[in-house]
Amino acid sequence: MKKKKKHKKKKKGKSLNYKLFVIIGGIFHFIVYLLLDLTFYNDTIFWLSLILCGLILGIYFIKKMKLLNPESYRKIKGPKLKLYMFSVCLLIITGTSLIFGNVINGTLLGLNYIGKQNESNNIEYKIEKITQHKTGGRKRVRRNNPKVYFEKNGETIKRNLSEHYSLKKNYSEYKTIKFITNKGLLGFEIIKNYELKK
Repeated sequence: MKKKKKHKKKKKGKSLNYKLFVIIGGIFHFIVYLLLDLTFYNDTIFWLSLILCGLILGIYFIKKMKLLNPESYRKIKGPKLKLYMFSVCLLIITGTSLIFGNVINGTLLGLNYIGKQNESNNIEYKIEKITQHKTGGRKRVRRNNPKVYFEKNGETIKRNLSEHYSLKKNYSEYKTIKFITNKGLLGFEIIKNYELKK
């Protein structure tokens, strides 16, 4: 009697989990991309979410995957090992920072936007300068907008405007900008419209 060969089943759980994290992070990154310029969001919350998620969850995943154990790197030995370990750990911290930081910021921005009030407010600020904000990438994602700098509560705020940057337009003529805003669920003002004034 011939013994039947037992086929080892490949474990797909872990790889699927990592793919799921990346997909979720991508979705929330898109939410942040859409809503951040429309919201007077708190910069401290934004950066703390990224930094804390990167450090806390990054260290958790590094320990869970035993990335500080030299035995986890069988093919790499010698002086290159420490550099490789550092690079992998840095990549994990950066990745978790972007994925889970965007989940927190995207959730807050999304909830704030969904629960916005109907009542509009008009706020006017003195413009410090207007520059061109241009990014690379595909045409659908690429940006070429005016970036306005203005003072709010003694702090310089930067905001990308929704209009396309025009080389024919003299942006230095504009002295103030008026924002028409709605208050969001979490108290952050959402820009409904704006007007550049000379």
